[in-house]
Amino acid sequence: MGIFHRAAQSHGLAGHTSVVAPGSKIEGDIQSEGGVHIDGIVTGNVEAARYVIVAPGGAVYGSVRADEVYVGGVVVGDIYASRVEFYETGICHGRTIGEEGA
Repeated sequence: MGIFHRAAQSHGLAGHTSVVAPGSKIEGDIQSEGGVHIDGIVTGNVEAARYVIVAPGGAVYGSVRADEVYVGGVVVGDIYASRVEFYETGICHGRTIGEEGA
């Protein structure tokens, strides 16, 4: 599961990355012009221009919208993305909706 390394560059994901660290809890929406890597818990919607990574142990209670979404943790809400990848630990309690240029 190489996608869950901290350095987004190693996965071909360019741009800046906002990180919700393990043990952190965010209440409210997150918007990023780059990417978002979630190891903690977000209660709110997450929107990124490039990608969202929900790592194992991470959770989002809200919708996720990005060009690419990688799920190794839990999403309780809909995912809107051009590309979505689930890993063996990834769960989505919602719909996965493809969008061109999400």
